[in-house]
Order: sequence, then C-alpha cells, then structure tokens
Amino acid sequence: MTTQATASEIVIVGGGIYGASLAYELAQAGKTVTLLEADDIAGGASGGPGERGVRANGRDLRELPMATVSFPLWARYQEQFEGGVGYRRIGGLHLFNVPHGAHEHEVRGTMEAMAMTQNALGVPSQLLSRDETREREPELSGDLIGSIYCPNDGVCDHTFATRAFAEQARKAGATLRTGTRVTEILHDKGRATGVRLASGEVVPVGEKLVLLANKGVLPLLKPVLQPQEIMPVISLMPQMMFVTNPHGKNINHLLGHAHRKLSVKQIQDGTLMLSGGQSVAYTPEGRWKGSLSSIALGLTDAIATLPFIDESSFLKVDASRVESCAVDGIPIVDTPAALHNTIYGFAWTGHGFAIALGFTKYLTDWIVGGEKPRALEVFSGKRFRAPPSN
Repeated sequence: MTTQATASEIVIVGGGIYGASLAYELAQAGKTVTLLEADDIAGGASGGPGERGVRANGRDLRELPMATVSFPLWARYQEQFEGGVGYRRIGGLHLFNVPHGAHEHEVRGTMEAMAMTQNALGVPSQLLSRDETREREPELSGDLIGSIYCPNDGVCDHTFATRAFAEQARKAGATLRTGTRVTEILHDKGRATGVRLASGEVVPVGEKLVLLANKGVLPLLKPVLQPQEIMPVISLMPQMMFVTNPHGKNINHLLGHAHRKLSVKQIQDGTLMLSGGQSVAYTPEGRWKGSLSSIALGLTDAIATLPFIDESSFLKVDASRVESCAVDGIPIVDTPAALHNTIYGFAWTGHGFAIALGFTKYLTDWIVGGEKPRALEVFSGKRFRAPPSN
C-alpha cells in the first residue's frame, strides 16, 4: 500500500459536471484540490452523445431557486471560457394537451398555476395559446391547447461542458486524476482522513472530502451511515434516441410535455434527439439492455407531438449512462453524522445537469465559508426521516 505524501485541502470524488465545476471554483478560491475519477472525465452520467436541457420549465418547484442561480452562470461561463461550455440559450416550451380522461378546464388551470408559480419563484414564464405556440413551432401537432414559454431555458453539450470545466480546473491549479477508483473512506475520530483506491494507494484528505460520484456515492457512504441515514435511492438508465430529419424541419426550442415522457432537441447538425423519461434495464455490471418497449413508448410520444418524425430513420439509441434517483425525485446533498468533514451530493435524477452550477456555487460557499447555505437545506437527507419527538 502506498500513500500520497501531501494531503490536498479538498479531495473530490467524481469527475462529472459537479466534480469538475466544483474543482474549478475551489481552485479559483485558492484551495488545493485533488479530483479522483474512476474512469475518464465525463465518463458517467455527465457524458454521452447529444445535448442536455438547461431547463427550469416544468421543473420540481423545490429546484426552481437553484435554477435561477445556475442559468446566469451557464451564460457567464459560455462567454468567459475560451471556446465556451457548449451552452445555447434557445428558450423552452412546455406543451399541454388534454389527455384521455382529463378535462380542458383542469389542464388550463394547471398550466396557469404552473406559469404563475414559476414567475413567483424567479423563472420568467409566459402562457401561450395554441396558435401562439404553433407560431413558434409550426411542426407541432394540432392537439395541443397551449404552452408555457421560458425564454431563459436552453441546451448544452454536456460532455463538452464537463471537460471544459475540468480543463479550467487544471489551469487553476487543481490536480485531476482519472482511472483512480475509490473503494473506501478512511476515517478517525469523526472525520475522513483519506480514501483508499482500488490500487491500494491511500489519498489523504486535508480539510474536506466531497463525494459527487453519482451512483458511486451510496456504496462509499454505506459503511459509515447510521441505520436511519440510509436513503431511498434507485439506479436507472435513461434512454436517448437519435433520428434523422429527412425534410430539414426546424425545432426552434427545447420541447417538453406536461403529459408525455418527452424531451425533444434539435442538435446542431440537424439530428433530432428524443429523450425525457423512458429508461431501460441494466445488469449488475452496469451494462444496459435494449428495450423495444421503451423505444416504442418514446417514439409514440414523439410522433404524437411532432408528426413529421414518423418519416425519420433511426441513427442510434443510447442508454449507457447510469443515473441515481431519490424516491421524491430531487437531489440529496448533506453530511453524514459520522464524518463531519465530508459532504456528499447525488441522486441528480437525470435532470441535475442544468442546476449543477447553482449547487457548485453553494458547495463552494459552504466549503470556503464553513457554514452550510440555507438554500441547500431542502436537499438534505434528513427529509426522509421523522423529526425528533419532543
């Protein structure tokens, strides 16, 4: 067994968008940082083909304040970094129709309430009629009754962005080590003192250990968690489909749907990316299994929304990136009771990419300032436990 001689002040486990952007921010703040990634930068859920939505529209209300912090940062780094971060602010439409068994006044009431609440929480949101929506997106089917338009929504090349933050972190002085799988947290007297790698090497921890390795967080934490701290989290593998655009149609916005598991993006080469919630099975080794039913469901929702897609051809289907998902659908950010110098964040649920930079800001404030920001309390793991009785 070997031990790294000098402890970095901050050791980060996980080289996705959260780990890479936090390494950059902390290095910029003057901290010595070592980031450990089991595979390559963006090798997990922060990587893969296509683009991710940078979306507030239709998001869980508890996450909207984080979106209002994140979105200006995406625009800032797009301008600040040489080559940008692959971010495009194209606006987003959240579409509504009247599904079977529902009533139009109920759907319209939901649409109005959602727009009102998003505006109240700092997300500019505009109600559009059916005709106003189709003026923006002429290829939409005629069954919709309207939409909510969020001008600040957009898309981002997630692989490019993650690698851009990693490169900027290196330039700022952070040490990034890939192919270094962490297998164990070493601790003494209530604090993490280091992490052991699969090679046997021990990487010492100075001030803080930060676990951001998505599906890898809970296995590392389980040996130190108290029984009441075990969190209800599952793993899933979201499906992304890529189809041709044979007639050169234009999709002008990030499209989501209130009643269909659907997200549609036109990536910059004209290809259409269809995602939004269908997932596939996976093996214990992390390999994904194809699923014709997931493909059929996804295509049915896409064609019902954009009929011209029925004439498209398949390019590829990808479901190779494992996500972690909490039972209530929002991330978990907290400190284990047994390790006061350890912070963890995971269960990003497939839509954590968009709000990553907000979390990074608050995590940096926490680590540098020493006090947990109130904005992170809603994401505490304590929400899964009953409050202590008096």
